[in-house]
Amino acid sequence: MTEVEKTLRRTLGLAAGQAPGLPALLPQRLERIHRRRRRRARIALAAAAAVLIGAGATVVLRGGDTITAVPATGRDAEAPAEQVEKVWPEAVRKLSAKSPDGAPWRPQTFIDDRTLLVGAQEGRSGTTDAVYAYDLDAGTLRKIADVPTPKGTVGGGGGFAVGGGHVVWWTGTKDSVAHLWTVPVAGGTPKIVADRRLDSADDGSGIDELAVVNGKIVFSLYTGGVFTVPLGGGTVEPVQGGAGMHLLAWPWIGAPGRGGEPHGMPYARIQNVETGETRTAVTRPGEELRLCGVTICLGRTAEGTTFFRHRDGSSQKTVPGPVNSAYQPVQDRFYVSVYGSAGNPAEGVGLYDLDTGKSGDLRIRGEGDSISLPSMESTGRMFSYTIGDDLYLIDLSKIR
Repeated sequence: MTEVEKTLRRTLGLAAGQAPGLPALLPQRLERIHRRRRRRARIALAAAAAVLIGAGATVVLRGGDTITAVPATGRDAEAPAEQVEKVWPEAVRKLSAKSPDGAPWRPQTFIDDRTLLVGAQEGRSGTTDAVYAYDLDAGTLRKIADVPTPKGTVGGGGGFAVGGGHVVWWTGTKDSVAHLWTVPVAGGTPKIVADRRLDSADDGSGIDELAVVNGKIVFSLYTGGVFTVPLGGGTVEPVQGGAGMHLLAWPWIGAPGRGGEPHGMPYARIQNVETGETRTAVTRPGEELRLCGVTICLGRTAEGTTFFRHRDGSSQKTVPGPVNSAYQPVQDRFYVSVYGSAGNPAEGVGLYDLDTGKSGDLRIRGEGDSISLPSMESTGRMFSYTIGDDLYLIDLSKIR
Protein backbone atom coordinates (compact mmCIF):
# COMPACT_ATOMS: atom_id res chain seq x y z
CA MET A 1 0.00 0.00 0.00
CA THR A 2 1.43 3.39 -1.01
CA GLU A 3 1.82 6.33 1.38
CA VAL A 4 -0.99 8.15 -0.45
CA GLU A 5 -3.35 5.20 0.00
CA LYS A 6 -2.41 4.89 3.68
CA THR A 7 -3.11 8.56 4.29
CA LEU A 8 -6.48 8.45 2.52
CA ARG A 9 -7.51 5.28 4.35
CA ARG A 10 -6.57 6.76 7.73
CA THR A 11 -8.38 10.05 7.04
CA LEU A 12 -11.58 8.48 5.76
CA GLY A 13 -11.59 6.01 8.62
CA LEU A 14 -11.51 8.80 11.21
CA ALA A 15 -14.40 10.56 9.52
CA ALA A 16 -16.48 7.44 8.99
CA GLY A 17 -16.42 6.71 12.70
CA GLN A 18 -18.47 9.87 13.32
CA ALA A 19 -20.84 9.62 10.37
CA PRO A 20 -24.50 8.76 11.19
CA GLY A 21 -26.68 6.21 9.42
CA LEU A 22 -27.16 6.25 5.67
CA PRO A 23 -30.17 8.10 4.24
CA ALA A 24 -33.23 6.08 3.27
CA LEU A 25 -32.77 4.07 0.08
CA LEU A 26 -29.07 4.90 -0.21
CA PRO A 27 -27.95 1.29 0.42
CA GLN A 28 -30.21 0.11 -2.42
CA ARG A 29 -28.86 2.82 -4.68
CA LEU A 30 -25.29 1.81 -3.99
CA GLU A 31 -26.08 -1.84 -4.65
CA ARG A 32 -27.69 -1.04 -8.01
CA ILE A 33 -24.83 1.07 -9.30
CA HIS A 34 -21.87 -0.75 -7.76
CA ARG A 35 -20.70 -2.67 -10.80
CA ARG A 36 -21.23 0.21 -13.22
CA ARG A 37 -19.25 2.65 -11.11
CA ARG A 38 -16.45 0.42 -9.81
CA ARG A 39 -13.92 1.73 -12.31
CA ARG A 40 -14.95 5.37 -11.82
CA ALA A 41 -14.82 4.95 -8.03
CA ARG A 42 -11.18 3.78 -8.16
CA ILE A 43 -10.26 6.82 -10.25
CA ALA A 44 -12.15 9.17 -7.89
CA LEU A 45 -10.42 7.77 -4.78
CA ALA A 46 -7.01 8.17 -6.34
CA ALA A 47 -7.83 11.75 -7.30
CA ALA A 48 -9.13 12.48 -3.79
CA ALA A 49 -5.90 11.25 -2.25
CA ALA A 50 -3.84 13.43 -4.56
CA VAL A 51 -5.93 16.50 -3.78
CA LEU A 52 -5.92 15.83 -0.05
CA ILE A 53 -2.16 15.62 0.18
CA GLY A 54 -1.05 17.86 -2.64
CA ALA A 55 -3.39 20.84 -2.18
CA GLY A 56 -4.40 20.76 1.49
CA ALA A 57 -8.05 20.25 0.53
CA THR A 58 -10.83 18.94 2.76
CA VAL A 59 -12.56 15.58 2.63
CA VAL A 60 -16.25 15.93 3.52
CA LEU A 61 -18.52 13.02 4.33
CA ARG A 62 -22.25 13.65 4.48
CA GLY A 63 -24.64 11.45 6.42
CA GLY A 64 -28.23 12.48 7.12
CA ASP A 65 -28.19 15.99 8.54
CA THR A 66 -24.72 15.75 10.05
CA ILE A 67 -21.56 16.86 8.30
CA THR A 68 -18.20 15.43 9.27
CA ALA A 69 -15.23 17.31 7.87
CA VAL A 70 -11.59 16.31 7.92
CA PRO A 71 -9.28 19.27 7.36
CA ALA A 72 -5.77 18.76 6.04
CA THR A 73 -2.74 20.53 7.46
CA GLY A 74 -2.58 24.29 7.08
CA ARG A 75 -4.54 27.07 8.74
CA ASP A 76 -8.22 27.44 7.94
CA ALA A 77 -10.52 30.23 9.11
CA GLU A 78 -9.35 32.72 11.73
CA ALA A 79 -10.11 31.49 15.26
CA PRO A 80 -12.80 33.54 17.04
CA ALA A 81 -11.61 35.48 20.07
CA GLU A 82 -14.75 34.80 22.16
CA GLN A 83 -17.33 32.08 22.66
CA VAL A 84 -20.54 32.39 20.68
CA GLU A 85 -22.79 32.99 23.70
CA LYS A 86 -20.72 36.05 24.62
CA VAL A 87 -20.82 37.48 21.09
CA TRP A 88 -24.53 36.86 20.45
CA PRO A 89 -26.16 36.04 23.83
CA GLU A 90 -29.63 36.76 22.44
CA ALA A 91 -29.28 33.99 19.83
CA VAL A 92 -27.88 31.07 21.86
CA ARG A 93 -29.90 28.55 23.86
CA LYS A 94 -28.58 25.54 25.74
CA LEU A 95 -30.90 22.58 26.37
CA SER A 96 -30.55 19.00 27.47
CA ALA A 97 -29.44 16.73 24.62
CA LYS A 98 -32.15 14.25 25.63
CA SER A 99 -35.91 14.41 26.11
CA PRO A 100 -37.38 14.16 29.63
CA ASP A 101 -37.76 10.38 29.20
CA GLY A 102 -34.10 10.02 28.26
CA ALA A 103 -34.44 9.56 24.48
CA PRO A 104 -31.87 11.35 22.30
CA TRP A 105 -33.52 14.07 20.24
CA ARG A 106 -32.65 16.32 17.32
CA PRO A 107 -34.07 19.73 16.42
CA GLN A 108 -35.77 19.67 13.01
CA THR A 109 -37.24 23.13 12.39
CA PHE A 110 -39.29 25.90 13.99
CA ILE A 111 -43.05 25.53 14.29
CA ASP A 112 -43.32 29.17 15.36
CA ASP A 113 -41.07 31.73 17.03
CA ARG A 114 -41.14 29.99 20.41
CA THR A 115 -41.83 26.36 19.46
CA LEU A 116 -39.35 23.87 18.07
CA LEU A 117 -40.12 20.68 16.19
CA VAL A 118 -37.87 17.95 17.55
CA GLY A 119 -37.47 14.33 16.55
CA ALA A 120 -36.78 11.68 19.19
CA GLN A 121 -34.92 8.43 18.65
CA GLU A 122 -36.74 6.09 20.98
CA GLY A 123 -35.44 2.73 19.85
CA ARG A 124 -33.49 2.44 16.64
CA SER A 125 -30.28 4.42 16.49
CA GLY A 126 -30.19 7.04 13.77
CA THR A 127 -33.92 7.05 12.95
CA THR A 128 -36.65 9.43 14.10
CA ASP A 129 -39.39 7.48 15.83
CA ALA A 130 -41.57 10.35 17.05
CA VAL A 131 -41.97 14.12 16.65
CA TYR A 132 -42.64 16.61 19.45
CA ALA A 133 -43.37 20.29 19.90
CA TYR A 134 -40.98 21.85 22.40
CA ASP A 135 -41.87 25.23 23.95
CA LEU A 136 -38.53 27.02 24.27
CA ASP A 137 -39.83 29.58 26.75
CA ALA A 138 -41.78 27.26 29.05
CA GLY A 139 -39.49 24.24 28.62
CA THR A 140 -42.47 21.95 28.01
CA LEU A 141 -42.72 19.06 25.57
CA ARG A 142 -45.83 17.86 23.72
CA LYS A 143 -45.92 14.74 21.59
CA ILE A 144 -47.33 15.32 18.11
CA ALA A 145 -47.18 11.79 16.70
CA ASP A 146 -45.20 8.63 16.25
CA VAL A 147 -43.42 8.29 12.90
CA PRO A 148 -44.79 5.15 11.23
CA THR A 149 -42.47 2.67 9.54
CA PRO A 150 -44.68 0.31 7.51
CA LYS A 151 -43.32 -3.01 6.33
CA GLY A 152 -40.65 -2.51 3.69
CA THR A 153 -39.59 0.92 4.97
CA VAL A 154 -35.88 1.67 4.66
CA GLY A 155 -34.57 3.88 7.47
CA GLY A 156 -36.87 6.35 9.21
CA GLY A 157 -38.52 9.66 8.42
CA GLY A 158 -36.54 12.42 6.75
CA GLY A 159 -36.87 15.95 5.38
CA PHE A 160 -39.12 17.21 8.19
CA ALA A 161 -40.82 20.52 7.40
CA VAL A 162 -43.69 22.56 8.85
CA GLY A 163 -46.34 24.62 7.09
CA GLY A 164 -50.08 25.08 6.78
CA GLY A 165 -50.61 23.74 10.29
CA HIS A 166 -48.99 20.40 9.44
CA VAL A 167 -45.72 18.52 9.90
CA VAL A 168 -44.49 16.89 6.67
CA TRP A 169 -41.81 14.26 6.03
CA TRP A 170 -41.00 11.35 3.74
CA THR A 171 -40.03 7.70 4.02
CA GLY A 172 -38.72 5.31 1.41
CA THR A 173 -39.33 1.64 0.73
CA LYS A 174 -37.25 -1.24 -0.54
CA ASP A 175 -39.26 -1.28 -3.78
CA SER A 176 -38.16 2.31 -4.60
CA VAL A 177 -41.22 4.30 -3.59
CA ALA A 178 -41.14 7.55 -1.61
CA HIS A 179 -44.14 8.14 0.67
CA LEU A 180 -45.06 11.71 1.67
CA TRP A 181 -46.59 11.92 5.16
CA THR A 182 -48.45 14.65 7.05
CA VAL A 183 -49.86 15.10 10.54
CA PRO A 184 -51.47 18.18 12.11
CA VAL A 185 -49.13 20.18 14.36
CA ALA A 186 -51.87 19.92 16.99
CA GLY A 187 -51.41 16.14 16.97
CA GLY A 188 -53.13 13.18 15.37
CA THR A 189 -52.52 10.13 13.24
CA PRO A 190 -50.01 10.53 10.39
CA LYS A 191 -51.24 9.71 6.91
CA ILE A 192 -49.67 9.22 3.51
CA VAL A 193 -50.88 11.97 1.16
CA ALA A 194 -48.89 10.98 -1.92
CA ASP A 195 -46.41 8.49 -3.34
CA ARG A 196 -43.64 9.04 -5.83
CA ARG A 197 -41.99 6.10 -7.56
CA LEU A 198 -38.23 6.39 -7.83
CA ASP A 199 -36.86 5.24 -11.15
CA SER A 200 -34.17 2.67 -10.35
CA ALA A 201 -32.67 3.26 -13.78
CA ASP A 202 -31.83 6.76 -12.56
CA ASP A 203 -30.15 5.44 -9.40
CA GLY A 204 -32.90 7.06 -7.34
CA SER A 205 -32.14 7.26 -3.64
CA GLY A 206 -35.03 9.42 -2.54
CA ILE A 207 -35.94 13.02 -1.88
CA ASP A 208 -33.11 15.50 -1.34
CA GLU A 209 -35.09 18.63 -0.39
CA LEU A 210 -38.64 19.21 0.90
CA ALA A 211 -40.68 22.26 1.94
CA VAL A 212 -44.29 23.35 2.50
CA VAL A 213 -45.35 26.38 0.46
CA ASN A 214 -48.81 27.91 -0.07
CA GLY A 215 -50.72 24.79 0.89
CA LYS A 216 -48.50 22.48 -1.15
CA ILE A 217 -45.62 20.12 -0.48
CA VAL A 218 -42.68 20.97 -2.73
CA PHE A 219 -39.89 18.43 -3.14
CA SER A 220 -37.05 17.43 -5.41
CA LEU A 221 -35.48 14.07 -6.10
CA TYR A 222 -31.85 13.20 -5.50
CA THR A 223 -31.53 12.44 -9.20
CA GLY A 224 -33.30 15.64 -10.27
CA GLY A 225 -36.83 16.87 -10.82
CA VAL A 226 -38.98 19.25 -8.74
CA PHE A 227 -42.59 18.38 -7.92
CA THR A 228 -45.59 19.60 -5.91
CA VAL A 229 -48.61 17.92 -4.33
CA PRO A 230 -51.47 19.48 -2.31
CA LEU A 231 -50.91 19.33 1.45
CA GLY A 232 -54.23 17.53 1.82
CA GLY A 233 -53.29 14.91 -0.76
CA GLY A 234 -53.73 14.52 -4.49
CA THR A 235 -51.72 14.11 -7.66
CA VAL A 236 -47.99 14.73 -7.74
CA GLU A 237 -47.31 17.33 -10.46
CA PRO A 238 -43.95 18.34 -11.97
CA VAL A 239 -42.99 21.99 -11.58
CA GLN A 240 -42.69 23.79 -14.90
CA GLY A 241 -39.01 24.03 -15.80
CA GLY A 242 -38.10 21.69 -12.94
CA ALA A 243 -36.85 18.71 -14.96
CA GLY A 244 -33.36 17.80 -13.76
CA MET A 245 -33.47 20.59 -11.17
CA HIS A 246 -33.35 20.60 -7.35
CA LEU A 247 -35.11 22.68 -4.71
CA LEU A 248 -32.82 25.34 -3.22
CA ALA A 249 -35.11 27.79 -1.40
CA TRP A 250 -38.58 28.22 -2.86
CA PRO A 251 -39.22 29.69 -5.37
CA TRP A 252 -35.60 29.07 -6.40
CA ILE A 253 -34.59 25.76 -7.96
CA GLY A 254 -31.28 24.86 -9.58
CA ALA A 255 -28.71 22.40 -10.84
CA PRO A 256 -26.58 20.45 -10.22
CA GLY A 257 -27.97 19.18 -6.93
CA ARG A 258 -26.03 18.67 -3.70
CA GLY A 259 -24.98 15.12 -4.49
CA GLY A 260 -26.60 13.79 -7.65
CA GLU A 261 -25.35 13.74 -11.19
CA PRO A 262 -24.29 15.58 -13.24
CA HIS A 263 -21.39 16.53 -11.02
CA GLY A 264 -20.31 20.13 -10.61
CA MET A 265 -20.65 22.99 -8.18
CA PRO A 266 -24.10 22.68 -6.55
CA TYR A 267 -26.64 25.24 -7.76
CA ALA A 268 -24.34 26.88 -10.28
CA ARG A 269 -27.52 27.67 -12.26
CA ILE A 270 -30.75 28.64 -10.54
CA GLN A 271 -34.21 29.72 -11.66
CA ASN A 272 -37.15 31.44 -9.96
CA VAL A 273 -40.19 29.35 -10.87
CA GLU A 274 -42.59 32.21 -10.10
CA THR A 275 -40.92 34.97 -12.14
CA GLY A 276 -38.80 33.01 -14.62
CA GLU A 277 -35.63 34.86 -13.57
CA THR A 278 -32.43 32.84 -14.02
CA ARG A 279 -29.03 33.35 -12.42
CA THR A 280 -25.69 31.73 -13.23
CA ALA A 281 -22.71 32.10 -10.93
CA VAL A 282 -19.93 34.19 -12.48
CA THR A 283 -16.49 32.59 -12.47
CA ARG A 284 -13.38 34.43 -13.59
CA PRO A 285 -10.26 32.79 -15.08
CA GLY A 286 -8.26 30.86 -12.50
CA GLU A 287 -10.99 31.03 -9.87
CA GLU A 288 -12.80 28.14 -8.22
CA LEU A 289 -16.32 28.43 -6.79
CA ARG A 290 -17.15 25.89 -4.07
CA LEU A 291 -20.62 26.77 -2.77
CA CYS A 292 -23.48 29.05 -3.83
CA GLY A 293 -26.79 30.00 -2.26
CA VAL A 294 -29.47 32.14 -3.88
CA THR A 295 -27.32 35.28 -3.72
CA ILE A 296 -23.87 34.61 -2.22
CA CYS A 297 -21.09 32.30 -3.44
CA LEU A 298 -17.92 31.06 -1.73
CA GLY A 299 -14.79 30.74 -3.82
CA ARG A 300 -11.03 31.08 -4.11
CA THR A 301 -8.96 33.21 -6.46
CA ALA A 302 -6.09 31.94 -8.58
CA GLU A 303 -3.75 33.39 -5.94
CA GLY A 304 -5.40 31.34 -3.19
CA THR A 305 -7.44 34.13 -1.56
CA THR A 306 -10.82 33.04 -0.16
CA PHE A 307 -13.80 35.26 -0.94
CA PHE A 308 -17.56 35.61 -0.70
CA ARG A 309 -19.41 37.55 -3.39
CA HIS A 310 -22.72 37.87 -5.21
CA ARG A 311 -23.52 35.46 -8.02
CA ASP A 312 -23.11 38.25 -10.57
CA GLY A 313 -19.51 38.81 -9.47
CA SER A 314 -20.17 41.98 -7.46
CA SER A 315 -19.69 42.91 -3.78
CA GLN A 316 -16.71 40.63 -3.22
CA LYS A 317 -15.34 40.27 0.31
CA THR A 318 -12.12 38.47 1.14
CA VAL A 319 -11.79 36.52 4.39
CA PRO A 320 -8.71 35.30 6.32
CA GLY A 321 -7.66 31.78 5.40
CA PRO A 322 -9.58 29.03 3.60
CA VAL A 323 -13.21 28.49 4.62
CA ASN A 324 -13.77 24.86 5.57
CA SER A 325 -17.52 24.33 5.34
CA ALA A 326 -20.13 22.24 3.56
CA TYR A 327 -22.88 24.91 3.72
CA GLN A 328 -23.59 27.88 1.52
CA PRO A 329 -23.78 31.23 3.38
CA VAL A 330 -26.99 31.31 5.43
CA GLN A 331 -29.24 34.34 5.01
CA ASP A 332 -26.51 35.73 2.72
CA ARG A 333 -24.57 36.54 5.86
CA PHE A 334 -23.56 33.70 8.21
CA TYR A 335 -21.23 30.75 7.71
CA VAL A 336 -19.53 28.14 9.88
CA SER A 337 -15.98 26.97 9.38
CA VAL A 338 -13.30 24.80 10.95
CA TYR A 339 -10.29 26.69 12.27
CA GLY A 340 -6.91 25.23 13.11
CA SER A 341 -3.21 25.23 12.36
CA ALA A 342 -0.55 22.97 10.93
CA GLY A 343 -0.06 21.38 14.35
CA ASN A 344 -3.78 21.11 15.13
CA PRO A 345 -5.85 21.26 11.92
CA ALA A 346 -9.16 20.42 13.63
CA GLU A 347 -8.94 22.74 16.61
CA GLY A 348 -12.50 24.05 16.61
CA VAL A 349 -15.50 25.45 14.72
CA GLY A 350 -16.59 29.08 14.55
CA LEU A 351 -19.68 31.00 13.42
CA TYR A 352 -18.83 34.03 11.27
CA ASP A 353 -20.88 37.08 10.23
CA LEU A 354 -19.94 38.63 6.88
CA ASP A 355 -21.92 41.83 7.57
CA THR A 356 -20.29 42.80 10.86
CA GLY A 357 -17.05 40.82 10.83
CA LYS A 358 -17.94 39.31 14.22
CA SER A 359 -17.31 35.65 15.02
CA GLY A 360 -17.99 33.26 17.87
CA ASP A 361 -16.41 29.97 18.95
CA LEU A 362 -18.99 27.14 19.03
CA ARG A 363 -16.96 25.10 21.58
CA ILE A 364 -16.83 22.14 19.16
CA ARG A 365 -13.46 20.41 19.34
CA GLY A 366 -11.84 17.92 17.01
CA GLU A 367 -10.89 14.34 17.70
CA GLY A 368 -7.59 13.61 16.02
CA ASP A 369 -7.83 14.91 12.47
CA SER A 370 -11.64 14.98 12.30
CA ILE A 371 -14.32 17.36 13.51
CA SER A 372 -18.11 17.62 13.18
CA LEU A 373 -19.89 20.70 11.90
CA PRO A 374 -23.29 21.69 13.32
CA SER A 375 -26.54 20.78 11.57
CA MET A 376 -28.30 23.52 9.65
CA GLU A 377 -32.09 23.75 9.91
CA SER A 378 -33.82 23.48 6.52
CA THR A 379 -35.05 27.10 6.37
CA GLY A 380 -31.62 28.51 7.26
CA ARG A 381 -32.74 29.97 10.56
CA MET A 382 -30.91 27.76 13.05
CA PHE A 383 -27.71 25.84 13.66
CA SER A 384 -27.73 23.07 16.27
CA TYR A 385 -25.11 20.75 17.74
CA THR A 386 -24.47 18.57 20.78
CA ILE A 387 -21.55 18.77 23.19
CA GLY A 388 -21.68 16.10 25.86
CA ASP A 389 -25.10 16.23 27.52
CA ASP A 390 -25.90 19.71 26.16
CA LEU A 391 -27.76 20.66 22.99
CA TYR A 392 -26.91 24.11 21.63
CA LEU A 393 -29.29 26.09 19.42
CA ILE A 394 -28.25 29.24 17.56
CA ASP A 395 -31.29 31.16 16.28
CA LEU A 396 -29.83 33.40 13.58
CA SER A 397 -33.05 35.43 13.35
CA LYS A 398 -32.18 36.91 16.74
CA ILE A 399 -28.94 38.45 15.46
CA ARG A 400 -29.45 42.01 14.21
